[in-house]
Parts: sequence; C-alpha cells; structure tokens
Amino acid sequence: MDTQKKSSLRQKFKIYWPFAVSEIQGALSYRGRFYFFILARLFNIFITYFLWKAIFASSGQEIINGFTFNNMVGYIFISYIAADLINSGASRYIGYEVVDGSIAINLIRPINYRIRLFFTSLGNIICRLIMPTLPIWICYTIIRYIYAQELPPAFSTIIQFFFSLILSFLIMFLFEFCFGMLSFYTTYIWGLNVVKYSVLRFFTGELIPITFFPTVIRKALRFMPFSLMNYTPVMVYLGKISGAEYWKSIANQVLWVVLLYFLGSFLWSRAIKRLTILGG
Repeated sequence: MDTQKKSSLRQKFKIYWPFAVSEIQGALSYRGRFYFFILARLFNIFITYFLWKAIFASSGQEIINGFTFNNMVGYIFISYIAADLINSGASRYIGYEVVDGSIAINLIRPINYRIRLFFTSLGNIICRLIMPTLPIWICYTIIRYIYAQELPPAFSTIIQFFFSLILSFLIMFLFEFCFGMLSFYTTYIWGLNVVKYSVLRFFTGELIPITFFPTVIRKALRFMPFSLMNYTPVMVYLGKISGAEYWKSIANQVLWVVLLYFLGSFLWSRAIKRLTILGG
C-alpha cells in the first residue's frame, strides 16, 4: 500500500512539476522586469530602514515595544524576505484566466486545478528564492556581522523559521485561492487585488510589527490568519517566538491551513456551478 502511494505521488509530481518549471522559465525570460523588481524591493527596504531610524532617533528611547533599533533592522530585512517567499499570486492567476477565458480550457484538462495553481505559484517562489531573496539574505548577514558583530541565528532556529515559513506560504496560497474565487463574480479583480495587497502588507506585519498595533487590533488578529503569514516566521527568526510558544504558533498555522483548504473547496464548488450556468 505504501509503495502504491509513493508511486502515485511520484506520478503526480511528474504531471505538475512542469508547471513550476514553466513559471521559472517565464520569470527569467523577462530579465529587464526581473532586475527592476529586485531594485524596487531593495528601494522599499531602505526606505523603511531610514524611516525606522528616524523614529528611534526622534523618540530618544533605545527600546520601543520590545524592539531595539538592531532588532528592527533585522525585522525589516527578514520581513521583506519572508513576504517575497510567501506571495503566491494565486488570485492574480485566477483573475487572468477568468478574464481571458482560459479557465474553461484548464477545467477540461484531466488535472486538479488547485494543485496546478499551487505548482505554478511554487515555481514563482523558487525563482524569488534564488534571486533576489538568497543574495539579499547573504549580504544582510555579512553586513550585520561587519558593523554589529551579529551572527546569524542558530541552525535550529533557521530550520524552525523555514518550517513556519512553509506553513505561511500554504496559508497565503489558500487565502489567495479563496480570494480568487471573487473573479467568478466580478468582471475584473485587479482593483480588488490592489486593495488586498495593501491590507495584507499592514495586517501581516510586513510594514509594522504587530506589537505596535493597538490592543484591540492585536486581539482581533488572534482570530484571523494574517499575523501567521509574515509576522510569525519573522519573529521566530529573531528569536522572539521560541519553545512552547513556537509550537503553539505552528499549531495555529496548521489549523488555518486546514480551515482555508476546506473553505477553498467549498468556494470552488460554488464557483464552478456558476461557471457552468453562465457557460451553458
């Protein structure tokens, strides 16, 4: 039985992996856009860096809400890195396919649409991991060691960070998939995606650590998946979430993966019925 399951998994991997490869090749083929994306991300990082530098300088305090300036520098860089590695863009893919009608062709194919979309998103993430995420992390680590004599976290912490980050990616992908179902009810989802992106940057803690939020908002976010997407793995990397608190965070992430998976299945079944009715 185990042999049959392994064989089935290998077969599925062979079927869906080319979608990831195609996405990587597509990203690398547009080199100008690719390099512009890297420069834009670095520009955003340094703007945020100088903003927080000014905030700490004007406050006259060495510690603000549990963060020293060195902590905040680490948070800024790792937060942007984590954000790049979980941004699947699944809702954008769905929106494009609904608009140009290719969604119908993809549904005819003998493949699982959500798994195909997952591997497409995975290819995009792998491309971002190779460039610019890994070079930025290496440069950040070297610079922090030269100027602040700060070593990277322990290997066990990095493993915990990536494990949490994988779950964050799954949460983001499934959330994007659910959000993408709006494409079946609107003529164009681009505007909604812009709003969603702005909201997520705020509530996932990409721009501001959630500890800086008012108490009411922090309590409300406990019942939502947003803080688990970016804030949680970043705090793990910085060593601010560890021990029993780490495993509690992992359990919450797993719970949201399961909840969003079933919610996505429900919304997909409704969306397909709508597509069938409209398509005749």
